[in-house]
Amino acid sequence: MPNDKQQILDWVASGHLAASQLEHALEVTHSVPSPADNLRFLSRVVLTFAMALLCSGVIFFFAYNWDDLSRYSKFAIAQGALILSLLPLLRLNLQQPAGQMALFAASVLVGALLALVGQTYQSGADTYELFLVWALLITPWVVLARMPALWLLLLVLLNLSLGLALDNLAIRHLFEPFAHPLWSIFALNISAASLWILATHGSASTALLRWGGRVIALFCLLIITGLAIGYVNSWNNSDALTLPVWLGFSLLWLYLYRLRQLELAMLSAWAMAAIILCVIILAEVLSDSIATEVLFLLLTLTVLGLSSAAAVWLRQLSQQTRKLSHTSGSMQ
Repeated sequence: MPNDKQQILDWVASGHLAASQLEHALEVTHSVPSPADNLRFLSRVVLTFAMALLCSGVIFFFAYNWDDLSRYSKFAIAQGALILSLLPLLRLNLQQPAGQMALFAASVLVGALLALVGQTYQSGADTYELFLVWALLITPWVVLARMPALWLLLLVLLNLSLGLALDNLAIRHLFEPFAHPLWSIFALNISAASLWILATHGSASTALLRWGGRVIALFCLLIITGLAIGYVNSWNNSDALTLPVWLGFSLLWLYLYRLRQLELAMLSAWAMAAIILCVIILAEVLSDSIATEVLFLLLTLTVLGLSSAAAVWLRQLSQQTRKLSHTSGSMQ
């Protein structure tokens, strides 16, 4: 386990365990992957690449041979590829990696088929409608499969659909005090992050679940930080609640990844966003009152100071976590 491995490494570093015994200690505590684990991991990696190559091969085949294929040939190839991707599900269940990859490939090929329909018949539909219909068609598969990668694919499609809809419909301002169109993207993703936490609460924590939740949360952090930076650069912006919302989101972030469950990677991302925002606020406030050379020097010192403080804070949290794991391990 990771905690056992770190504890053994600490023993070696402190001299309590001889370096020559490190490999044996890791093997005894099963802190290193076995050959079967490595083989399982490599098989999943190869399977993932095979799925990606299959889908990209179908798409690039159409792009290269578009003018040489008849309408019926195009639809026959696209539908045949979709059916072939679903055939493994007759023998495999959705809990097996091969079955999940087959369903993911089918979900991607649904989009290729919809794009083929739109390109062939030139229906005049807007681009956002393609992604919206694509998301609606694969939603039953997403719900049945309960696969993190499919949930993320669905969320990507919804984000693309909403973003293109805001652009195609020329929506530049929403209702105050959240007038910027990016607030709609933020609301969609913060809702998805909340649903992800609720859906995975009480479930066995896996690497894929943690990875999926982190991706959504980091995207939310990116959006709200971008909105905050935009507000700081134009203080007359009507989104007056941007900075309070960023502060509330930060408090929620610290609760989830500091108090509820320590996640140093997520705290590092938040610290970087906070440092960037603080530096931009300082530059905006002092840009008209001091010389440019002095401002650059002050900003440089601020970045160095805040980065050092964040590094010390994260290092202390890491050391506290190691001490707690060592204490619990010795009590057991």
